[in-house]
Amino acid sequence: MYKWKNPTLSLQKTVLSDVNSDTSNPLNQSVTQSKSFNVIPTVAQEIEVESCDKTNNIKTSAQILKTSHESDSYNGAVRENYIWTQTLNDLDVLVKVPENIKVSKDSIKVNITSTKLQIVGKPSDSSTNSKWDNIFDGKLSFKVRSGESTWSIEGRQINIHLEKAMEKWWEALIVDEPKIDLNKIDCSKHFDDMAPEEQMKVQELMWNHQQKILGKPTSEQIKMEATLKQAWNAKGSPFQGTPYDPSILKYN
Repeated sequence: MYKWKNPTLSLQKTVLSDVNSDTSNPLNQSVTQSKSFNVIPTVAQEIEVESCDKTNNIKTSAQILKTSHESDSYNGAVRENYIWTQTLNDLDVLVKVPENIKVSKDSIKVNITSTKLQIVGKPSDSSTNSKWDNIFDGKLSFKVRSGESTWSIEGRQINIHLEKAMEKWWEALIVDEPKIDLNKIDCSKHFDDMAPEEQMKVQELMWNHQQKILGKPTSEQIKMEATLKQAWNAKGSPFQGTPYDPSILKYN
């Protein structure tokens, strides 16, 4: 590995000088030209360049799939021939089509049930009646809504979208797959995915937090104040008919 670092920017100042103190005559003023300099942008950090060794940089197709789609495994995992990711409500699976399989909707079949995902493909050099090859076949860790699931083909990849039957974080896409650590994933729930009641509660909590920062009453304190004002002049109240004065009341 080689380590490069740009030199510090070196500039010479432009000097303004008056040849003649008589500023009334512009012809007697001159500006010395700045000397030539090299402008090299300052780099805030070092640049590391890996030495290229072709024998050490040869990667298998599985390694290429893993490194090129690492960002696609959000809350999921990168496996040998597929990648999966999830939110609390759904999953997305990216399956690589083998090189010997013809890529078209007529030569690839995707079967999605509530508990299983199966993909088969027709070899490129096969006849009409030849056997289809298995691309993916696995029992899902939990149930999905098969009627709401979709799939499409992009290049040599099959994109599959699965709707979970219930809100739950999955440790694995299929039952015989190594489990991921749920303590290391992003378990946050997107605001848009929340029910209207949950959204209102979140907004209320955020508003109350802001009120506390500003030293103003929260929603609960405002409700309590309204209740006290109503009870102040209620029939039988010792304060009935007098101006409301919360300072003489004690409440938690």
